[in-house]
Amino acid sequence: MKKILVVIVFVAIVVAGYFYWQKRSGDNPGQPSYETVRVERGNIEIKVLSTGTIQPYTRVEVSSSVSGRIDRVEVDEGDIVKEGDILAWISSEDRIALLDAARSGLESAQKENDPEALKEAKMASEIAEKAYKPVPLTNSIAGEVINRSCEPGQNVSTQSILFVISDRLVASVEVDEADIGKIRLGQDTWIVLDAFPDERLKGKVSKISREGRLISDVVVYDVMVDPLKVPRHWASGMTGNVEFVSARKDGILMIPKSAVKEREGKSFVMVLEGEPTPRKIETGISDGRVVEVTEGLKEGDTVILGGIENNSPQGEPGRDLRRMMRGLR
Repeated sequence: MKKILVVIVFVAIVVAGYFYWQKRSGDNPGQPSYETVRVERGNIEIKVLSTGTIQPYTRVEVSSSVSGRIDRVEVDEGDIVKEGDILAWISSEDRIALLDAARSGLESAQKENDPEALKEAKMASEIAEKAYKPVPLTNSIAGEVINRSCEPGQNVSTQSILFVISDRLVASVEVDEADIGKIRLGQDTWIVLDAFPDERLKGKVSKISREGRLISDVVVYDVMVDPLKVPRHWASGMTGNVEFVSARKDGILMIPKSAVKEREGKSFVMVLEGEPTPRKIETGISDGRVVEVTEGLKEGDTVILGGIENNSPQGEPGRDLRRMMRGLR
């Protein structure tokens, strides 16, 4: 009795599996199957991508006009300065020598407790202070202090770079020769920094180099992009990624590029109208993923992706597509 029950259960499982397979595969195992998509309206944006750095459009290094010692520093990194503002005060070497001599004489007179010597030392110190004033270090452009490399009491020379001033920060990127023809002055862009990946800022092309450079056997051109607004947290040297919008169309008919087949310079798609039917179309711009359809299709049409597949062992992928397209020549 137990063996009979096991056999009955086994047979039931086999029968159920057979009917399930029949339901899934259909009566005709050679029935073609299609992956389809509907023609819809949307937006296509063609972009050129490039990477570079954030840097000043105009970068001015401010050096000391005299050799000497810094008395006082008036600005710090991040401060906004105007043309002619005083950045620091510097005592020249002559002034330092006079002041140091006067200070030494004053200390000696105080130790000796000599009223006459003390009076003369104070007078000498006042003369030195009035005769040699500290030299002001002034700024030549309006902008932001992006670097300060000096402190009071520091000795400096005329070769010492004490401040760096930037008028504004821009994105400077390299565009290769194959894409430079798609870049134009005033072109809209998007800027994204590696340091702030969630922040996407609008910009415009402000400068295109007229001289290329050879890098790794590729000719590249320097392109500057001005952000419409520079955030305070941007800093010179940050890595910036720029998207140049070379073309954009909104509300157009479009389909996946994989649905379009080319034959003898003409474009075709397979439209599903009860059964597959080849149709000649005219195409417009493409971003490599989707393509604009200007003629031959309407919104809501169903097209087949990647040709026609036949599920039978003898079926050749795309064979029916090629045969039907030959009839449209």
